[in-house]
Amino acid sequence: MKRLISYISIILVTFLFTACGGAKYSLTPEQQKIISSNETVYTQVNMWAEGKRTFGTNFSKGLLIPINTELKIISVDGKRIVFEYLGAQINYEVYTKHTQLNSEETMSRLFSTKKVDLSKFSKKVQNNILSGKIAIGMTKDEVLLARGYPPAHVTIALEVDTWKYWQHRFRTMRVEFKNGKVVNIIK
Repeated sequence: MKRLISYISIILVTFLFTACGGAKYSLTPEQQKIISSNETVYTQVNMWAEGKRTFGTNFSKGLLIPINTELKIISVDGKRIVFEYLGAQINYEVYTKHTQLNSEETMSRLFSTKKVDLSKFSKKVQNNILSGKIAIGMTKDEVLLARGYPPAHVTIALEVDTWKYWQHRFRTMRVEFKNGKVVNIIK
């Protein structure tokens, strides 16, 4: 009888864990290898850290972590990606509600074992990208590298001509495009 109760308990705990969202993401074998082998990855866009956190809502406040920064991914779960930067552990808060991406998709978008080739851009655009600045005339791809992805709950698709970014929790910025290039920045 005790054995039967133990089996039923294990089944119930497993069911509750799965039903309550304990397994909403699944890392690819490559992502699992990166974490388990402590492999170096590079940021694919700029991001900013406030203290020891950075957010899926993509605030541009705090310490700039530039594109192509070498990092180590420490762990990934359904809510955060923990990485090491300058000797500190930084928590990337996924915020699926705002990004419309799970941890696996976020990791694929933000980190790679290869650097982004910036040599195809002019020196002026490279400087804007590396400093996280958006300027009139930049393409959508250049803006993505410089500022990262706009939160999907306010920018429904990258094909639209207005992207909205958060500068911090209480201030937004709109970037307007025409023919794929920035024509206006409204802060």
